Amino acid sequence: MVAQHGGTMTTDDYSSTFSISCFSCDHTEDDSVCKDNLIECDVSAASLGMIRVASFKPTLQLIQSSTFHCFELVVENNSEMLRTRGCAYDSVDVCEGEVRIGVQTGCRWCNNHDGCNSAGSFHVNVLLVAAVLLVGILPKML
Repeated sequence: MVAQHGGTMTTDDYSSTFSISCFSCDHTEDDSVCKDNLIECDVSAASLGMIRVASFKPTLQLIQSSTFHCFELVVENNSEMLRTRGCAYDSVDVCEGEVRIGVQTGCRWCNNHDGCNSAGSFHVNVLLVAAVLLVGILPKML
């Protein structure tokens, strides 16, 4: 089995693409703005999502893949919150790298269920939580 950041594919599944639907929009308003814009992730949607991310992070390396994840990126610039949500290639960590303007105040991505980049809470990756807890607890035990 090959884990795909929350989704799972077996070797028999490689002939079909791991698909997910994501909320897609750019906004400075209330988090509920995207609720009516749920799109199916495909190469076109991932390319558009990567263009959105690249407008904030032009040095981010683009690596195409046949699997996708949803993301939300939040940047604060002159006390204005700029949010973008969409679909990206699963091979690209959209949260890495520096923004060219403002300060990145939030970034998250997921692919564990359709619409996981909603304004609601994200499902937490168990391995990530375990690693964070280990890093926080281990020094205290030594």
